[in-house]
Amino acid sequence: MPIFQSFIEENHAHKLESRQTQHNQLVQQGTVSQDLMSYWGYKFETISLLPAPWAETSRDYIESREDLTVSNSAQYCSVVKTGIGESKLILGGEVDAIWDTKPPDPSSPINWVELKTAATPLSDRDILKYERKLLKFWIQSFVLGVPKIIVGFRSKEGVLQSLEELETAQIPRLVKAKGKGSWDGNVCINFTAVFLDCMVTSCDFIVLGWGACGALCSWVTNAYWELDRAKCDDYRGWWDLADTEKGEGAGG
Repeated sequence: MPIFQSFIEENHAHKLESRQTQHNQLVQQGTVSQDLMSYWGYKFETISLLPAPWAETSRDYIESREDLTVSNSAQYCSVVKTGIGESKLILGGEVDAIWDTKPPDPSSPINWVELKTAATPLSDRDILKYERKLLKFWIQSFVLGVPKIIVGFRSKEGVLQSLEELETAQIPRLVKAKGKGSWDGNVCINFTAVFLDCMVTSCDFIVLGWGACGALCSWVTNAYWELDRAKCDDYRGWWDLADTEKGEGAGG
């Protein structure tokens, strides 16, 4: 019996064009550029990670991490076979680090960890903004099977002020119990399931290439906020309406 699959790859030309447009935008007085904030994120990774377990790393290297050249080239790539709703997925995505070491058995789960940065919340508006960022943090790590996220909170000047360790599976519950409850993980997953079902109806697998996994996560979170603003619970009806009005699907 033949196996049918759909391969989704990120639109690299569009991504580069968007980055250039963002780079060309004038920075408002009193704010920092996206490029600088990206640098802060990579700097956080540089000073947080080691190329080998602690016992195998020299003291000189550990103590000189603040002086290392910042680079975004080193990364792990995780490939996961999973399912959302009726759709079977093969996902490929970048992961920042391993919490301990790779297990000797390749079939055993890996203790991946994601590193994120965010401005320290100082007001109710800041808390809501951070809570919305948590949706992106959660769905990105959830679909790739990353169990832990470490968030570095920074000042407006980019100075690291505190750390928060989050269990990925507990983030939706945390938002409901201690946050402002601005999003619901079940709604997000249900919407994603309907979206994938509408996109592909005759494939055994959907294969997301490198970059496309992150693009899908971003699209889903943005669509979630559109649903929230529209107060819409009919995911399939919303997708059909959006597809008709815009004349395009999610792959465009």
